[in-house]
Amino acid sequence: MALAAGMSSSVMANDWYLGGGAGLANFEDIQDHLPAVKDETGAINAFGGYNFNQYFGTELGYTLFNGGATRTHNISLSAIGRLPLTEKLSVFGEAGAWGWRSVRAINHEGVSPMAGLGITYQVTDLVDVQARYRRIEDVGDMADNGYESDVNNVMVEFVLHPNRRKAEAPVVAPVAPQPQPEVTYETRTVTADGSVYFAFDSSALSADSRATLDEVASFAAQNPNYQIELAGYADRLGKAEYNRKLSERRALAAKDYLVKRGVAAENIQTAWYGSELAQGVSAEERQRDRRVDAKGQASIQVEIVE
Repeated sequence: MALAAGMSSSVMANDWYLGGGAGLANFEDIQDHLPAVKDETGAINAFGGYNFNQYFGTELGYTLFNGGATRTHNISLSAIGRLPLTEKLSVFGEAGAWGWRSVRAINHEGVSPMAGLGITYQVTDLVDVQARYRRIEDVGDMADNGYESDVNNVMVEFVLHPNRRKAEAPVVAPVAPQPQPEVTYETRTVTADGSVYFAFDSSALSADSRATLDEVASFAAQNPNYQIELAGYADRLGKAEYNRKLSERRALAAKDYLVKRGVAAENIQTAWYGSELAQGVSAEERQRDRRVDAKGQASIQVEIVE
């Protein structure tokens, strides 16, 4: 009997997102023409985008520069290139078009080039928080608005990724019954194998990990003469001694959960190997290294047809 893996790795397919934030806009040379006008104003935005993969995406957004004399409605369309630094942290750059409508005595509209830089931290599977800087050239019109200014825009934003990570449901392979009209018996060994996966630098069990361990507990309940082996591992990031202790915490977290599910503690053996057997290089491969392998074994009497 085989148990399916507890948690699937992070996937980027169909990774669309929505976000919004607040910050400041600086009209860097506006006081050369309008000395009484403040060169800084508040800014808010809302945006949506799509990541084709972990490196490239596109984004459409609306930004309001909410100054009195510099109140401006803005629509942006940009291409985004992203560089992951760790599993949680990445930096990005963007370039695109910035359509603006300056609201003053005489409204004026235009399109300007825009470029930006930012940094993103993944708080959860659903939520990112990021800081972004953009520079927009030549906003406003000297004849109609009394200014034509380059704008520096800094924002702090929250981003929602509803479809970023998907988890596969545990699957149990069916066991075919073996009817025996005339039988003898022999002792055989049956096993149940599965793995539970952990987030980076964490020993907390996910819902999918608990579901996999529930299958191990079910195996123990169905086979009284059983032994369970738990082996903890860590990825290669970090120091070897820290990773060894982290893999120990993971193995003991799995053991504690099984004991709460009725598995006898004396029938559970634990081991931990840290990162000494880690093979992952990419983020997806390192996800597979952050695990506990669970193996159940029991002796059963099997009917054999003469």
